[in-house]
Amino acid sequence: MKKVSIVFALAFIFYAAVPQQASAQFNPFTDNTKMITAGFGFTGWGVPIFARFEAPVYDNVTVGGDISYQGDKETISGLKYKHRIFGIVVRGDYHFNELLELPSEWDVYAGLGIGYYSWKSELYDSPLDIDYPGSANGGFSVGVHVGGRYFFKDNLGVNLEFGGGNVLAGGTVGVTYLF
Repeated sequence: MKKVSIVFALAFIFYAAVPQQASAQFNPFTDNTKMITAGFGFTGWGVPIFARFEAPVYDNVTVGGDISYQGDKETISGLKYKHRIFGIVVRGDYHFNELLELPSEWDVYAGLGIGYYSWKSELYDSPLDIDYPGSANGGFSVGVHVGGRYFFKDNLGVNLEFGGGNVLAGGTVGVTYLF
Protein backbone atom coordinates (compact mmCIF):
# COMPACT_ATOMS: atom_id res chain seq x y z
CA MET A 1 0.00 0.00 0.00
CA LYS A 2 2.90 2.32 0.75
CA LYS A 3 4.22 1.97 -2.81
CA VAL A 4 0.80 2.69 -4.32
CA SER A 5 0.65 5.84 -2.17
CA ILE A 6 4.05 6.86 -3.54
CA VAL A 7 2.77 6.53 -7.14
CA PHE A 8 -0.19 8.78 -6.39
CA ALA A 9 2.05 11.27 -4.57
CA LEU A 10 4.31 11.40 -7.63
CA ALA A 11 1.27 11.93 -9.84
CA PHE A 12 0.22 14.88 -7.69
CA ILE A 13 3.73 16.36 -7.81
CA PHE A 14 3.77 16.06 -11.62
CA TYR A 15 0.31 17.62 -11.75
CA ALA A 16 1.46 20.60 -9.74
CA ALA A 17 4.77 20.96 -11.60
CA VAL A 18 3.59 20.65 -15.21
CA PRO A 19 1.91 23.84 -16.47
CA GLN A 20 -1.66 23.43 -17.72
CA GLN A 21 -1.99 24.16 -21.43
CA ALA A 22 -4.88 26.32 -22.52
CA SER A 23 -5.67 24.15 -25.54
CA ALA A 24 -8.13 21.27 -25.45
CA GLN A 25 -6.74 17.84 -24.76
CA PHE A 26 -5.51 15.99 -27.79
CA ASN A 27 -5.92 12.41 -28.92
CA PRO A 28 -2.52 10.70 -28.52
CA PHE A 29 -3.36 8.22 -31.25
CA THR A 30 -3.71 10.71 -34.09
CA ASP A 31 -0.59 12.86 -33.75
CA ASN A 32 2.13 10.21 -33.19
CA THR A 33 2.47 11.06 -29.50
CA LYS A 34 4.41 8.47 -27.55
CA MET A 35 3.65 7.34 -23.99
CA ILE A 36 5.76 6.26 -21.03
CA THR A 37 4.10 4.64 -18.03
CA ALA A 38 5.84 3.66 -14.79
CA GLY A 39 4.51 2.23 -11.58
CA PHE A 40 3.89 -0.82 -9.44
CA GLY A 41 2.10 -4.09 -9.94
CA PHE A 42 -0.08 -6.12 -7.63
CA THR A 43 0.25 -9.90 -7.62
CA GLY A 44 0.03 -12.69 -5.11
CA TRP A 45 3.83 -12.97 -5.05
CA GLY A 46 5.83 -9.80 -4.42
CA VAL A 47 5.35 -6.28 -5.73
CA PRO A 48 6.71 -5.77 -9.25
CA ILE A 49 7.89 -2.38 -10.51
CA PHE A 50 7.65 -1.67 -14.22
CA ALA A 51 8.26 0.84 -16.99
CA ARG A 52 6.33 0.80 -20.26
CA PHE A 53 6.75 2.53 -23.62
CA GLU A 54 4.01 2.78 -26.27
CA ALA A 55 3.81 4.40 -29.69
CA PRO A 56 0.94 4.57 -32.18
CA VAL A 57 1.37 2.53 -35.37
CA TYR A 58 -2.13 2.77 -36.82
CA ASP A 59 -5.45 4.42 -35.92
CA ASN A 60 -6.24 3.41 -32.33
CA VAL A 61 -3.40 0.83 -32.25
CA THR A 62 -0.18 1.12 -30.24
CA VAL A 63 2.82 -1.16 -29.85
CA GLY A 64 5.50 -1.04 -27.23
CA GLY A 65 7.12 -2.89 -24.42
CA ASP A 66 7.43 -3.40 -20.68
CA ILE A 67 10.41 -4.03 -18.49
CA SER A 68 9.80 -5.22 -14.95
CA TYR A 69 11.52 -6.36 -11.78
CA GLN A 70 9.96 -8.29 -8.95
CA GLY A 71 11.54 -9.49 -5.74
CA ASP A 72 10.21 -11.53 -2.88
CA LYS A 73 11.50 -13.34 0.21
CA GLU A 74 10.10 -16.37 1.97
CA THR A 75 11.03 -18.78 4.74
CA ILE A 76 10.50 -22.50 4.24
CA SER A 77 11.35 -24.89 7.11
CA GLY A 78 13.62 -22.27 8.69
CA LEU A 79 15.50 -21.60 5.44
CA LYS A 80 15.27 -18.10 3.98
CA TYR A 81 14.99 -17.74 0.22
CA LYS A 82 15.23 -14.65 -1.97
CA HIS A 83 13.53 -14.65 -5.39
CA ARG A 84 14.08 -12.16 -8.22
CA ILE A 85 12.28 -11.95 -11.55
CA PHE A 86 13.23 -9.75 -14.51
CA GLY A 87 10.88 -9.47 -17.46
CA ILE A 88 10.70 -7.91 -20.88
CA VAL A 89 7.45 -7.91 -22.84
CA VAL A 90 6.48 -6.78 -26.34
CA ARG A 91 2.87 -5.67 -26.41
CA GLY A 92 0.17 -4.37 -28.71
CA ASP A 93 -3.02 -2.57 -27.72
CA TYR A 94 -6.26 -1.50 -29.35
CA HIS A 95 -7.68 1.73 -27.87
CA PHE A 96 -11.48 1.95 -27.79
CA ASN A 97 -11.73 5.74 -27.40
CA GLU A 98 -13.09 6.45 -30.88
CA LEU A 99 -15.32 3.37 -31.00
CA LEU A 100 -16.91 4.18 -27.63
CA GLU A 101 -16.90 7.95 -28.29
CA LEU A 102 -15.06 8.63 -25.04
CA PRO A 103 -13.96 12.10 -23.93
CA SER A 104 -10.30 12.77 -24.76
CA GLU A 105 -9.34 12.64 -21.07
CA TRP A 106 -10.04 8.89 -21.07
CA ASP A 107 -8.22 6.01 -22.74
CA VAL A 108 -9.66 2.48 -22.54
CA TYR A 109 -7.66 -0.32 -24.16
CA ALA A 110 -7.09 -4.06 -24.37
CA GLY A 111 -4.21 -6.01 -25.81
CA LEU A 112 -1.78 -8.88 -25.90
CA GLY A 113 1.78 -9.19 -24.60
CA ILE A 114 4.49 -11.73 -25.38
CA GLY A 115 7.42 -11.78 -23.03
CA TYR A 116 10.47 -13.45 -21.62
CA TYR A 117 11.09 -13.76 -17.89
CA SER A 118 14.25 -14.70 -16.06
CA TRP A 119 14.02 -15.68 -12.42
CA LYS A 120 16.52 -16.64 -9.77
CA SER A 121 16.06 -18.12 -6.30
CA GLU A 122 18.81 -18.27 -3.72
CA LEU A 123 19.29 -19.11 -0.08
CA TYR A 124 20.36 -16.26 2.22
CA ASP A 125 20.89 -15.70 5.95
CA SER A 126 20.38 -19.38 6.74
CA PRO A 127 20.87 -20.65 10.29
CA LEU A 128 22.15 -23.93 8.84
CA ASP A 129 25.42 -24.45 7.01
CA ILE A 130 23.87 -25.49 3.69
CA ASP A 131 25.65 -25.19 0.37
CA TYR A 132 22.86 -24.14 -1.99
CA PRO A 133 24.09 -22.23 -5.03
CA GLY A 134 20.58 -21.16 -6.00
CA SER A 135 18.56 -21.89 -9.07
CA ALA A 136 17.81 -19.85 -12.14
CA ASN A 137 15.41 -20.32 -14.97
CA GLY A 138 13.65 -18.44 -17.70
CA GLY A 139 10.71 -18.78 -19.97
CA PHE A 140 8.30 -17.20 -22.37
CA SER A 141 4.76 -16.09 -21.59
CA VAL A 142 1.72 -14.81 -23.41
CA GLY A 143 -0.70 -12.58 -21.56
CA VAL A 144 -3.79 -10.51 -22.19
CA HIS A 145 -4.61 -7.24 -20.48
CA VAL A 146 -7.30 -4.58 -20.26
CA GLY A 147 -6.76 -1.12 -18.88
CA GLY A 148 -7.64 2.49 -18.74
CA ARG A 149 -6.07 5.89 -18.25
CA TYR A 150 -7.37 9.21 -17.10
CA PHE A 151 -5.41 12.27 -18.27
CA PHE A 152 -5.73 15.12 -15.77
CA LYS A 153 -3.28 17.21 -17.84
CA ASP A 154 -2.70 17.25 -21.59
CA ASN A 155 0.41 15.11 -21.13
CA LEU A 156 -0.03 13.44 -17.74
CA GLY A 157 -2.41 10.80 -16.46
CA VAL A 158 -2.93 7.84 -14.17
CA ASN A 159 -3.14 4.27 -15.45
CA LEU A 160 -4.80 1.12 -14.11
CA GLU A 161 -4.46 -2.22 -15.90
CA PHE A 162 -5.54 -5.80 -15.18
CA GLY A 163 -4.15 -8.84 -16.92
CA GLY A 164 -3.14 -12.44 -16.91
CA GLY A 165 -0.43 -14.76 -18.13
CA ASN A 166 2.68 -12.85 -17.05
CA VAL A 167 4.58 -11.64 -13.97
CA LEU A 168 2.43 -8.47 -13.86
CA ALA A 169 -0.64 -10.72 -14.03
CA GLY A 170 -2.64 -9.21 -11.19
CA GLY A 171 -2.41 -5.76 -12.64
CA THR A 172 -0.56 -2.47 -12.50
CA VAL A 173 -1.10 1.08 -11.33
CA GLY A 174 1.08 3.87 -12.65
CA VAL A 175 1.59 7.33 -14.04
CA THR A 176 1.58 7.96 -17.82
CA TYR A 177 3.51 10.77 -19.49
CA LEU A 178 2.87 11.75 -23.13
CA PHE A 179 5.64 13.26 -25.25
